[in-house]
Amino acid sequence: MSGLFGFSCKDDRNGQTMLDILASWNGVYGHGGSGQMQLPMAGLGCYIEHFSKDFPAGEPVLRAKDGWAVIDALLYNRDELLQYFDDLDSGVSDEALLLAVVEQLGPDGLEKVNGDFAGAIYRENTGDWLMFRDHFGVRPLFVYQDGGLFAFSTDIRGLAHLPGADLSLNEQQLYLNSMGLNALSLTETEFSRIRCISPGCCCTVRHGETGFCLEETRYWIPGRQKVRMATDADYIGRMRGLVEDSVRRRLNAIPGVVGAELSGGLDSCVIHILINRMGR
Repeated sequence: MSGLFGFSCKDDRNGQTMLDILASWNGVYGHGGSGQMQLPMAGLGCYIEHFSKDFPAGEPVLRAKDGWAVIDALLYNRDELLQYFDDLDSGVSDEALLLAVVEQLGPDGLEKVNGDFAGAIYRENTGDWLMFRDHFGVRPLFVYQDGGLFAFSTDIRGLAHLPGADLSLNEQQLYLNSMGLNALSLTETEFSRIRCISPGCCCTVRHGETGFCLEETRYWIPGRQKVRMATDADYIGRMRGLVEDSVRRRLNAIPGVVGAELSGGLDSCVIHILINRMGR
């Protein structure tokens, strides 16, 4: 997992100081290179991570059409995605390929992606951000907002250490979690002004009269496309095929012998059996 971070500031907070703080908390996530970009009233950076040198590694900070981007991605259907682009060769990095999906197919194109990812694109001409996160929220992307500052970080502690950050507690979330009255939220945190981008969503961030505004749109809704089959045996066969395909795709993204965690539940046992049968 790579470490992503960035900010937009409309007050007198020092941009380089904020970049340095965010970088210090995200540096542990990536060992394949790092980069930062300081812009007027904004900045972004990335510590990039890759499983293997056999797979193409992208630049930590990518040039977008009208701005800059930082992306954390591991894609499992590269060949399928490459068919949409005549100008990309097979050696393109996962990060650059995912950026092409968003830039050329639009945010809804993320529905076509099979992978774990998070990313942010800064538009220099408008000062807006486009944030996005994978279908199930495998890769985290925390955001902070107040009247004069918007910031994001893979590690929530980077946001909590920004100068002047409002760390007011989200008392309702703390109460519900401590009492065991609900499952952990997909978006809420223990801080009122820090949340996670929703899984399966893109988020546009703009600065308005009252501060930074976040507007989320869904590119994927679970269960929207129903599958109807004639018999229980058909459903079982289809489920078996999906699970085997999912494990195989992920093994193809990782070279060598693979170790996996066994919790003792049905799902991890099935994954272990399949990894063994696939000779990995």
